Amino acid sequence: MAERPTWRIAARTPPGPPPDDWRERLIARLGQRPRRLGLHTELALFGALEVLAAAGETALPQGTLLRVCSLRGPVSAIGQVLEQAQSDLPLPFAFLQSQPSQMLAAIAAALQWQGDASFVLMRDPLALITLAARQAGRRGMLLGWVEESPSQSQWLRLVPCAAPEQPFVTATRATQLDAPSARWLQLQPAGIALAEGRT
Repeated sequence: MAERPTWRIAARTPPGPPPDDWRERLIARLGQRPRRLGLHTELALFGALEVLAAAGETALPQGTLLRVCSLRGPVSAIGQVLEQAQSDLPLPFAFLQSQPSQMLAAIAAALQWQGDASFVLMRDPLALITLAARQAGRRGMLLGWVEESPSQSQWLRLVPCAAPEQPFVTATRATQLDAPSARWLQLQPAGIALAEGRT
C-alpha cells in the first residue's frame, strides 16, 4: 500500500487576534509601509510572513499550494464599494481591495512565489485542510484563516515528509491544530489525522 501523504507542521501562528503591534511588524518585514491594500490583505500578509519566518523561510518554495480561508472576506472594502456605488461608480482602489484575488497577488509578491493559490469562503477549517491536502498531493502547503472582525490571521506552514512512527489520530476539531504537541498531519481516507511529538 502506498504511503499516505504526510506533512510536518513546520510553523503555526497562534490563535486569536494578532498582536497590537502587528502593523509595525508587517512594515518591518516588508521593508516599507503597504500601499493601497485593504485591511483584509494586510492581515493576510502579516500572518503569512510571520509563519514563514517562524518556519525559518524567507520565501515560499515554488510548487507550494496556497489556500486562504475566510467566513466573510474583505468586508470593510466591500462595504466601502457599496457605499460609493450609491452615489457614483466605485473608486478603482476601493473596488480592487474588495477582490480577494488582490490579497493572493500581494502575498505572492511578498513571498517571491507563483503557483496554485485560491481564496475559499468556508466555515470549517478542517474541511479546508482536507480539501487542500487532497489538492496538494505530495506538495507543501501554506494555509491561512483571515478575518477582519474580530481580527484574525492564523496560518500553518506544512512541509511534506515521511510518516513518523507515532500513531495518528483523526482530527475532529480545528483547535487540535493549535496544540504545540501536534507535529504531523496526514491525509487519510476519513479525512485529516494528527500525530504528536516533542517540540
